[in-house]
Amino acid sequence: MKKIIGILGIFLFFGGLSGQQFHSCPLDHHVDVVYENPLFDQWLSKYDVKFYHVSLEVSNESTFIDGFTSIHVEVTDALDTIVFQLIDALEVAAVEVDGTGEPGFDHREDAVYIPVDAVTGEDIEVTINYSGDAGQSRGFFAGITSAFDNTNEQWVTYTLSEPLNARDWFPVKQVLTDKADSVWVDLTVDQELMAGSNGLLEEIEDVGSGKHKYKWRSKYPIAYYLISLAVADYRDYSFNAALSGGNDSVLVQNFIYDDEAYFQEWKSRIDNTGDMITLFSDLVEDYPFAEEKYGHAVAPMGGGMEHQTMTTLSNFNFTLVAHELAHQWFGDNITCATWQDIWINEGFASYFEYLALQHLYGQENADNWMEYSMALAMEETGSVYVPEEQADDVYRVFDYGLTYKKGATLLHMIRYELDNDSLFFGILREYSERYGDSLATGMDFMGVLNELSGMDFSCFFDQWYFGKGYPDFTLAGYQENDTLYVQSLQETTSAETSLYRMHFDLRVVTADGVQDYRLFQEENEQIFKIPVRSTVFDIQFDPEKHLLARSNVELQLPEGKDFMYGPNPFAGQMILKFRNHNGNEKLSIYTLDGKILMEEIVSSNPYILDLSGLDDGSYVLSLDGFDVPDPVKIVKIGR
Repeated sequence: MKKIIGILGIFLFFGGLSGQQFHSCPLDHHVDVVYENPLFDQWLSKYDVKFYHVSLEVSNESTFIDGFTSIHVEVTDALDTIVFQLIDALEVAAVEVDGTGEPGFDHREDAVYIPVDAVTGEDIEVTINYSGDAGQSRGFFAGITSAFDNTNEQWVTYTLSEPLNARDWFPVKQVLTDKADSVWVDLTVDQELMAGSNGLLEEIEDVGSGKHKYKWRSKYPIAYYLISLAVADYRDYSFNAALSGGNDSVLVQNFIYDDEAYFQEWKSRIDNTGDMITLFSDLVEDYPFAEEKYGHAVAPMGGGMEHQTMTTLSNFNFTLVAHELAHQWFGDNITCATWQDIWINEGFASYFEYLALQHLYGQENADNWMEYSMALAMEETGSVYVPEEQADDVYRVFDYGLTYKKGATLLHMIRYELDNDSLFFGILREYSERYGDSLATGMDFMGVLNELSGMDFSCFFDQWYFGKGYPDFTLAGYQENDTLYVQSLQETTSAETSLYRMHFDLRVVTADGVQDYRLFQEENEQIFKIPVRSTVFDIQFDPEKHLLARSNVELQLPEGKDFMYGPNPFAGQMILKFRNHNGNEKLSIYTLDGKILMEEIVSSNPYILDLSGLDDGSYVLSLDGFDVPDPVKIVKIGR
């Protein structure tokens, strides 16, 4: 033991191989809040929206709109005034309550105040007629935009109401906890144009004067910010996609630019949507709006927006299509109950990019995606959960490195901790079924996770969801006889999260082959004792890249050895380990009669030597520039 202490330092804990689960952690710092809305307590909390009927005349080259919105509500607390949000830039011409004109309305401070005399339980229908230029300078998150697509030479008018800009184009209650039960969207446009929206296209009505009206109908519950429109010179490219088990199908309706070259460029990518619908239905549950459709409407928006049943997007790149489709389960069917819990939307949809690549394009592509995502996540310092004081900062809510990329890695690590894909996807299925057509928080997901896994993930959420930063491991290994001692020192990048209690995999390469061990770290500094039967040549931290962590790993050579190599015999690769290495040494492989077969510069320590191209048989390994013994005999054997 003195050798271990002398080389590795003084240690605080001796541990072995572990199947240990997380310890319970208090989560008393978590508070769910409604996204700041000064109208909520006094007005918006007193009624429940049942139905929106938005009927507008729209151009593809202007944000000027003209029409009405009818809202059906149920009064939950006696009202003398009902309030809907609508920007002052739009002029309200008339208001009706239950079919009767209400001249006493007041439109100010981006809200319409309407006198009523309503008791608890009463149903009210309010119709607001309005018009004007709805365009606002809000950047990407503008409520309604008219833009020219320079690449495809098309004018498009489209909406993006998330998080709080639905009020830019229709009277609305912008409260996440109040999903409407259904929605109708009628869009009157010039006859050479098409208009896409939510639900099924019930009718295209000729209304005269060179115009026609697209009538979209959806019967599914919908959050206010997912109601949409998109108007352009489109064509309809539609097909059907299989659901789980191939026993049913859903309409996939795409409004794309009416240009044959554009169609041919993107057709195969659009067709990928069908495979993704089938895949996600198999992994979780059937597409949640299958009685209506899934589809896309193209717009020059620099990304995508998961409008319920009809995503608006700028192109059909594989991961963008996968992301927005996944939102139909996670974001639309289940919607975050607060913007602080936006992980419920964006983290889940981002992880389904990985799953789509893994199942449809192969593990290597998925691994590349995850490596890039983790790199972006490690550039950030905040938590995935949005703190209350930042909940009104739209760019913090939709922070790409935290909400999207780190959010995706959380699910990847949960999948790793469960170590059971059937259980992992069963949890997603139960979560989707339990909270479908409704809302959820991160804690709601943790509840399902704990219940079905029988594990306690409170520490995981305390560390990874509410905590900041990530762990940085320094591992040092030393073999003594039949035991490999590995010291694991964990530091963290944030003082607010001083320790990540977590499993990690350690790959041990010996002369007998490769073995992976799952270890559990519950102190910042620990020693693990791993039984081995032959010489250890290499140790690797998290070899399959499951964890959001950095690591530095060093295997100490036994006393008296300056060089190790193995396994020998080998099947494809051999690992070489040196006590001293400067990066300029050279190795050579010879036949037994002295014919040189290959030469390489030894560029790393340890060094992986790929000999898979050699025929089975005996060879000579020679090293130039190292203080090592004479050339050694190595043997290649078949797998």
